[in-house]
Amino acid sequence: MSTKTDFYLGRGHDAEWLGSLQWECEPENLLRVPPGRLALTATDETTYRAAVAYLVIVWEAEGIGTAFPRQTGWPWPWATSHMSSWIVAFDPGARGVFVTVGGGVRWEPLDPRNPREPAEDIGPPDIKAWLRAPADPPSVPLPLMRDPATGWPTAAGQCLTNPHDTQHDTEGESR
Repeated sequence: MSTKTDFYLGRGHDAEWLGSLQWECEPENLLRVPPGRLALTATDETTYRAAVAYLVIVWEAEGIGTAFPRQTGWPWPWATSHMSSWIVAFDPGARGVFVTVGGGVRWEPLDPRNPREPAEDIGPPDIKAWLRAPADPPSVPLPLMRDPATGWPTAAGQCLTNPHDTQHDTEGESR
């Protein structure tokens, strides 16, 4: 299954998107890649930014999956991270990394000495309501990605495929 993880500096509507990954990029797998582990355990903004930047390069260069650095633009055909599998954010005020899921109702802090995926469900309590309107409360607030030229919400519209698999299911995603 294709996971999509978005990385931010800050939490909320004004968070700064730093980049995204696709394919097997849940926190458990990020911890296995040195810059991923560094990103998830960072305790300062400089380290987090550098780790995410390096992770995006390593993810693609090592053939782990597809990476989307900030300079290439928002990659997803939806305008917020509310539809992404995982959202990872460094909060400078709390000096720590937090994670949530698409439609997540709260941010879960990661312990830099022992980072683990949340043990409790942090996802949407009403899946049908979330599917109708992913960004509606009680989902955590996240920024709306806008096209700089028009100001309209971004829709990348590109069909992303697994570079490791040529078989596709009916929804256009690789198995």
